[in-house]
Amino acid sequence: MDPLQIYVLLVVVFLVFALYKELLNPSLTFVFATLALVLAKVITPADLLKGLSSQQIIIIFLLIFVTAGIRSIYGPDLFSKLFNTKLAPKVFLFRMMITVSSLSTLLNNTPIVALMIPYVKDWADRTGNSASKFLMPLSFATILGGMITVVGTSTNLILNGLLHQYNLPLLGFKDFLFLGIIVTLTGWIYLYFIGYKLLPSNPNKIETLRQNLKQYLIETELYSASKLIGKSVQAAGLRNLQDVFLVEIIRDDKIISPVSPEMELAAGDFLFFSGNTQSIYSLIKEDNGLRIPRQDSLEREGQFNIVEAVIPASSELIGVRIKDSDFRKKYNASIIAIHRRGKQIQEKIGETYLAGGDFLLLLAGEGQLHGDLEKDLFFISVPKRITSQRTTWLNWVGIIFFILLFLGAVDFLPLFTTTLVVLSGLVFFKVLNLVEIKRNLDLGLLIVLLCSLAIGIALEKSGTATLIAELLIGIGTQMGPVSVIAALFLVTTLLTALITNAAAVSIVFPIAMAMAEQMRLPYTPFFVAITFAASGDFMTPIGYQTNLMVCGPGGYTFKDFIKVGTPLTILYVVICITFISYYYNIV
Repeated sequence: MDPLQIYVLLVVVFLVFALYKELLNPSLTFVFATLALVLAKVITPADLLKGLSSQQIIIIFLLIFVTAGIRSIYGPDLFSKLFNTKLAPKVFLFRMMITVSSLSTLLNNTPIVALMIPYVKDWADRTGNSASKFLMPLSFATILGGMITVVGTSTNLILNGLLHQYNLPLLGFKDFLFLGIIVTLTGWIYLYFIGYKLLPSNPNKIETLRQNLKQYLIETELYSASKLIGKSVQAAGLRNLQDVFLVEIIRDDKIISPVSPEMELAAGDFLFFSGNTQSIYSLIKEDNGLRIPRQDSLEREGQFNIVEAVIPASSELIGVRIKDSDFRKKYNASIIAIHRRGKQIQEKIGETYLAGGDFLLLLAGEGQLHGDLEKDLFFISVPKRITSQRTTWLNWVGIIFFILLFLGAVDFLPLFTTTLVVLSGLVFFKVLNLVEIKRNLDLGLLIVLLCSLAIGIALEKSGTATLIAELLIGIGTQMGPVSVIAALFLVTTLLTALITNAAAVSIVFPIAMAMAEQMRLPYTPFFVAITFAASGDFMTPIGYQTNLMVCGPGGYTFKDFIKVGTPLTILYVVICITFISYYYNIV
């Protein structure tokens, strides 16, 4: 390897390591990696901006907007029959998988999972079942359904964007349809008969918190002779405490949360602190005007508005220290506990750096929860009662838009034009407006996609992709082309388990192209292999955003994903490699 190839390989290794360790926000990680390649003149600024002219990249965002519009038309009514409390658990499981897999063929899968999580949790709570038996299958079924069409997942569209960039034939409807249906049906059967038994029955986090509230909160009282009376929270020295923070004040049965630094303290106030309980007791012993109340009111019913939230993979909160995030002001809520991959974080909450998939237990104010629900924080609240307020004609508009999307997905109509027409229709009928479109515009995702494509170009231009291709061919050459496809598939599957699927398919694309050229075989089987492999992450919570989203609410650990996902991954890999080998005649 020449020095330039070593440099490119080191940049890619840094990218994978930084994404896996969550050293920075994902979009920043990609920016730094791409900047390193631009400064070394491996790629040009023009290479970096090529993605902006890709129809497939624009289609990803058009579909995100369209999904938001269709969700506004139907909302929870779409699932009203699904959440019948009389259903047996496994009947509910099967109905849910069929529903989300079907929707995922046409709509963006992340919003589908975001919409479904609170309803699945609520159904499980009302029927006495554990939500952890259903949330992982929710994510897996959505991923599998997305592989049936080119529009079902961003991975498929990114690959077609790369093909368009290199003037290669795009993958068509049939390249996804048959294999997508087979793996989806296999996934349903596995999760119904085997996966359900392997899934843990984790307790409801909010109920656990309520039962052990004293582990999280300490109640103090401001007695009548306190020297803190009349002072603001800031002046009283209660704003920037070392190991604890003030999360709520109760005054005359009125809940004040979150607490403003300018809030004046009054006699009889009950102050609730979260954090290191020993530090709180030390604070009281300093005789600063606080005392433990004689009558403990922590367990009073309805005292606290406890809310669950999840940090998605695209959130700008990732890599930010809570103390520096101004969280309480932005979201009108205070963090009292953080769970990461099934375990509660024990370090100081204010000093904790947030990560993708973090599951937060919050004390929320009486007002509306703030924040961008789509990009930075998913609030998981109990759904309101289902009501239907839309008119009949809007129902028909939604149906027509579904039909148009289907025709675009099966290549009967141009996909770009179809999605643009549907989006324009949603705006015309006032289902969406410019404010909602702006709210759903994920600039972080755009940065990741542009940089991913640029890194792929760097691998190809530097010759690094060719060297890696030669290595993989050398490993599998004695056993024929099927073993080479298998090696490529396994490498992509491993990569997507560590980093995002968009990055995985972009990094492996030039390698797959070089392998096809060196073996003088058609490109299509290699590209189908990497797109299915890049979406086939069932063994970790970090490789696919929907897995991250259900990890916290389900209370799953890394081991749970390995236990349930490994058999499914083996089935998925065997089916995909066998189908690709015979369907494309490379046996």
